Amino acid sequence: MAVQTDVNDQLVEITRAFWNDRVGFVKSIFKTTPTEQQGQALEALDKEDFVSVGSGHGCGKSTVETWLIWHYLCCRPFPKIPCTAPSKHQLYDVLWAEISKWHRKMNSIYRYQFEWTKERVFHVDFPEEWFAAARTATKENPDALQGIHAEYVLRIIDEASGVPEPIFEVSDGAHGSIETKEIMCANPTRLEGTFFRSHHRDKDHYKVLTWSCLDSPIAPARYITRMERKYGKDSNIYRVRVLGKFPLADGDSFVPYHLVEDARIRELVPQAHLPVVFGVDVARFGDDSTVIAIRQGDEFKPYHVLRGKSTMEVAGYIVSLANEHKPAQIFVDVLNMGAGVVDRLEEQGLPVIGINVTETPAYSTNRYRRLRDELWGNMRTWLEARRGKLWDNNDDDLLGQLTTPKYTMTSNGLIVIESKDDMKRRGFDSPDIADAHNLTFAMPTSNYTKPDVDLDEEDEDRYKPFDSEVGYGWLLFPLLSCFFGGFKNVFV
Repeated sequence: MAVQTDVNDQLVEITRAFWNDRVGFVKSIFKTTPTEQQGQALEALDKEDFVSVGSGHGCGKSTVETWLIWHYLCCRPFPKIPCTAPSKHQLYDVLWAEISKWHRKMNSIYRYQFEWTKERVFHVDFPEEWFAAARTATKENPDALQGIHAEYVLRIIDEASGVPEPIFEVSDGAHGSIETKEIMCANPTRLEGTFFRSHHRDKDHYKVLTWSCLDSPIAPARYITRMERKYGKDSNIYRVRVLGKFPLADGDSFVPYHLVEDARIRELVPQAHLPVVFGVDVARFGDDSTVIAIRQGDEFKPYHVLRGKSTMEVAGYIVSLANEHKPAQIFVDVLNMGAGVVDRLEEQGLPVIGINVTETPAYSTNRYRRLRDELWGNMRTWLEARRGKLWDNNDDDLLGQLTTPKYTMTSNGLIVIESKDDMKRRGFDSPDIADAHNLTFAMPTSNYTKPDVDLDEEDEDRYKPFDSEVGYGWLLFPLLSCFFGGFKNVFV
């Protein structure tokens, strides 16, 4: 009994000491020192109720959110902490995993009072009244944050730039009768929405912080150097991912930054019943790479990058992937080395179609100059429909390549996307990854059907065939190819 009394006395003393001293709490309970940027956010919530942090990549914002959650759980009586993010990956694989890590590291006087589960962290004696809860923020489930009421409430909104607006409206209803605090953190990707306004029109209502990777001792130096080399300091990807600033208006970049970022974090209804298509951009020479993009319905799977491979090696790799994914069509750019790959895949009996991207557009001859330009337009249209999901690696290669190429207009009003050679002359890498993804839209092969779930009218539109607006004229391609001697002769 004396031991328990001593522990309670310590808890009271710690709570009083760190009630509004979050930096001191982190140093004492976790035995670690925040960076200057992290300290700014911790101190801001000591004094302010609403904090908004725009951050570059790798500056430690998820760690700060975790420290704030633990401080509130330990230093407020019966608090409730709704935590949300626009994707399950960000919420569970990043933030919630970070909470688990610091739970293990914290002072045992607090550690044993709380239990961590996959969706909640709670006080073992008061699991229904003293907790933090993970709730994904999607426009299909805007009510996930409803019903959060207590004397003390802390709202954590991670990757806030991608959170749908209805979520913010509902989150405002999660409030405390004594104290309500909120912190939003994000890479500042969008030029609209609550997070954007918190740094501009509504900045008087928030403590606004901007974290640049250049000022962070924990941001990966390799990443900073890579972004500068590949895309330049004037690019939007450098502004957002390195400087922690909002992108400039897209100007002469063909694909807007925020559309690609949204597609990277979007959650989809499983589409395993839909056909698979491959897009293959075959390396031409030098430091170019062969890239194989894989799309099933509206979801892109992890892409494959091959370097220094011969035509036969590339074909063999595609055969291996085809055995795994069973594609309905394989679209290969036949320029340069691609024709040999097509020949080999035809010998293997695979459903391959050679695409000559220098030819006239397949459908939009009054809008684009060449087929390659049209394929970029198809990708942009797909992104604008806000229905699909992109997979990207940790180096943001696809994000950078899709948002870097510029476009011009011919004298007769046709759109021309910057060529690979022109991009190289500007000092950028060839957009091989982006071109491979675009090739998956060469024909409307994926005839989508609605999933076996109840959908509202807006969601129903998401599951109509993406390419349905082009009609059934594309069916003439296989018929003509048979008449003239094979698919290859149609496109090459």
